[in-house]
Amino acid sequence: MNVLRAFDRFLTKAVTWLLMFFFVMMLGIAALQVLLRLFLHTGIPWGDIAARHMVLWVGFFGAYMATREDKHFHIDILTRFLHPKLKAWFAAFSDLFAIVICYFMLQASLTFVSVGMDADSMLFLQVPQRAVAIIVPLGFGLILIQFLLRMIENIVRGVRGPEAEGSAL
Repeated sequence: MNVLRAFDRFLTKAVTWLLMFFFVMMLGIAALQVLLRLFLHTGIPWGDIAARHMVLWVGFFGAYMATREDKHFHIDILTRFLHPKLKAWFAAFSDLFAIVICYFMLQASLTFVSVGMDADSMLFLQVPQRAVAIIVPLGFGLILIQFLLRMIENIVRGVRGPEAEGSAL
């Protein structure tokens, strides 16, 4: 379990830094565009496109963080009435369902990026369109990993009981 905890911490730290980087860049480009248009009546030709695509990156990294913190969208009306041990098994099953959905989304997005996009298409500054769109399968992959880690944590909690609350992952 220590290896899983270390992996989770490393991945979360990397995603946090990437989230901050893309968020600052997105806001910086958008603010610069506004200021350039307001005062100089011009703008960065690729600024709007870059900011739009950075929204996707920030969104997927934010979705990963929400999943890690258990702040993602879920319906938990039934779990409020379950015994803590049964609640852990129910959560593990729910995580398995989310893993399956993320897997199919990952496969579909990989197909879209590899087959549905022109290999020679460039967005801005000679950045390939595929390089920017890779966040979709990468994001679903990251979220899948987080659900897998949570499922393992919930299985351990279901086996050990509620007293293993802090020691699972």
